[in-house]
Amino acid sequence: MGFLSLLLMLLFWPVLLIAAALAVILPFLGWALNVTAAALLALNLALFLLLLTIRRRWKASGQMDRPYIDSFTGCKRFALRAARILLTFGVIWEALAALLFAALLIWRPWNGIL
Repeated sequence: MGFLSLLLMLLFWPVLLIAAALAVILPFLGWALNVTAAALLALNLALFLLLLTIRRRWKASGQMDRPYIDSFTGCKRFALRAARILLTFGVIWEALAALLFAALLIWRPWNGIL
């Protein structure tokens, strides 16, 4: 019986190392997830404000209007239309991502798991 337990310990020592490492890492994981979510929230808010500023300035200059874009032909017209659409959806995407990370910081679902 002692031989069997010794054999199991020798065979499963990587599992014991992983369990020991998890016992050390898991208390810090909750802290790390909070810091990561806060950093991602800050980055998303910064990018959201940058995209919103670019869109607002472009729209105020009148170059985002449809008649202005339609005055061009070819690749420039396509590029301006694509930039207009992507800038609009980029602002929406960043707003939703910022809301997601704010919700993660408010509810912190990983506290129930860890």
